[in-house]
Amino acid sequence: MNKKVILNVESVYTSNAFMIDGKAYVGAGSETTPAVYLHDIATGESDLVAGCPGGVMSFVPVPGNPDVFFSIMGLFPGFQGLEAGVFMHRRTNGTWETKRAMHLPFAHRCDIVTVDGKNYLFGVSCSKHKDDIPDWTRAGEIYVMELDAEGNPSEPVLVDNTVFRNHGMLKMDGKLYISGQEGIFRLELEGGKWQMVKVFGNEVSEFGFVDLDGDGQLEMATIEPFHGENMKIYKNVNGSWEEKFNHTISFGHGLSCGVFNGEPIVVVGNRRGTFTLDVIKAKDFAAGEFTVEQIEQEAGPTQTQVFTVDGTDYILSANQKKNEVALYTK
Repeated sequence: MNKKVILNVESVYTSNAFMIDGKAYVGAGSETTPAVYLHDIATGESDLVAGCPGGVMSFVPVPGNPDVFFSIMGLFPGFQGLEAGVFMHRRTNGTWETKRAMHLPFAHRCDIVTVDGKNYLFGVSCSKHKDDIPDWTRAGEIYVMELDAEGNPSEPVLVDNTVFRNHGMLKMDGKLYISGQEGIFRLELEGGKWQMVKVFGNEVSEFGFVDLDGDGQLEMATIEPFHGENMKIYKNVNGSWEEKFNHTISFGHGLSCGVFNGEPIVVVGNRRGTFTLDVIKAKDFAAGEFTVEQIEQEAGPTQTQVFTVDGTDYILSANQKKNEVALYTK
């Protein structure tokens, strides 16, 4: 496994790869400092996004608007997030302008889905309010904002406020999924209103989908429970998810799935204990045999992503314990 450190960011949390006008970028930001960067993978150049408060949890581009981005900022370590929210970042002639788009206490994730040519921005909080770190007595909130042609958001509309420890978010095949104490849900627009469709019933911190056994059907990988000690793999059998593998982790974080070097993989981080970045492959899926490879030590990953650009497969990881954003290739 070859490794390249593309950014050094103190207390890095966010790392997200995406395409803009046919070019691959990584957006990365700090959990503590105002450091937020847009990194061009091909050229190696990085642009510092100005005006950010720090506490960055997400950073995503607006489809069709190459100079407009949204983020979650203001959620600092220890769930200090009363002033958190959704922020808008616009670049004009190389100059960045950052402004708050929505005040959302304890905001934790955001992403954008496109339906019938319209872009919808979702902002999600892990809890409506927290009196202290152990307090999880209030459910999180999910809001949606429709974006106009210039990327400006409408007034936020509450979609749901029933999921506790609302932590995971995944965009796959144009659909948005979230997870929490009540399970995994898919968001669908029906009759002009967004609905929550339940996909899985266990408490899930993060999750991903990939075809591990080559039968054309997606298996599901999860971290259970919230920031949990179990990374599980399930197969859907006659409409029910059956557990096939359980990998012990410590403060599980940064789960992602994809194809790397021709093999389907699951990537997961340990933010405590070993602090390793682990890659799981199916050796003999039917027999329940899997391999676990530790590709980074003392990393404490917070976010990972498996993606492909111009025929090259990458594993992206925000190695918080090393204050680095790294790309791994075969």
